[in-house]
Amino acid sequence: MSERGELRGVLVTLRRRVDEHFAAALARTPGAFACRPGCDRCCQRISVFAVEAAPIREALADLGRRDPALRQRIRRQADDPSLADRCALLVDGQCSVYSARPLICRSHGLPVAVDGRVDVCPLNFQDPEERPPAASVLRLDAVNQPLAVLAELWRRDEGGASPTRIELAALAAADDPPEG
Repeated sequence: MSERGELRGVLVTLRRRVDEHFAAALARTPGAFACRPGCDRCCQRISVFAVEAAPIREALADLGRRDPALRQRIRRQADDPSLADRCALLVDGQCSVYSARPLICRSHGLPVAVDGRVDVCPLNFQDPEERPPAASVLRLDAVNQPLAVLAELWRRDEGGASPTRIELAALAAADDPPEG
């Protein structure tokens, strides 16, 4: 397997672990989570490391083959100044590349530990008596540190020529690369 393939495998494993953490947290306190299809309050314009942009780029190219009209709609949204604060990949309250979404999106809704404090989505854990169980709290550094290492290895594999971070809106607006 190539280094690039190995890096993709590590990214898939990291994404799977965050997804499993979310599923376990939801199972522990299902009534505390407002997360559901159509809840898109946290879907903002963000940038991602190139290692996470690659599967998103592939998902968009696949979408262009399967549903060109939807792919075109995503391009228009990316260029629409009235949607400048919303993720261009969000269509009718749903992520158009859900299976390829970046780690930050996979963590939205979870209680997260940042700088020694726990942040919770204002829609979740509404009962003042209910605190997120410690096992449900995602330590963001436990995700961000390996992701940063992956991003650096990915960049080095490209000869250091790629940008460190890529705006999702730019990916959404770009033409899909031709199949080689």
